[in-house]
Amino acid sequence: MSYQKLIKDNVKIAFDAIGDIGENITFTNKNVTDYDFATQTITSSTSAPITVKAVVESQYRTNDDTPRIECNLLIDSDKLDSKIIDNYDSIVMRNKTWKINKFEDNNYIINLTIGRES
Repeated sequence: MSYQKLIKDNVKIAFDAIGDIGENITFTNKNVTDYDFATQTITSSTSAPITVKAVVESQYRTNDDTPRIECNLLIDSDKLDSKIIDNYDSIVMRNKTWKINKFEDNNYIINLTIGRES
C-alpha cells in the first residue's frame, strides 16, 4: 500500500469519526451580470451552492482597522475539488455569511481561511 493511499484512508477515517464536531458549510456565489449607472443597481445571479463538512481548526479576532473574525477550516480533499473554490466568493456557516480569504490544498486536506466583520 502506498503512503498516499494510507494517508487518504486515514483522513477519511478521521472525518468519518468526528461526528458532530464537523459542521456543514455551504459555498455560495453572486455573479454580477449587469450594472445600471442611472439607478446604481446591479443585476446578479448565483451559482449552485455546494455543501460539505468542515472542521473549525481555529477562530480568532483581528485587531486591524476593521475588527474582523477569522476562521481556519479543514476539509477532506476527496469531498471537494479545490479547483471549484475559485468559483465561489463566500460560505455560509452558523447562519452567517463569511468571505473566503484564502485556501491551500495538499491533496489530503484543504485549509480554508474565511472572515467576516464582527
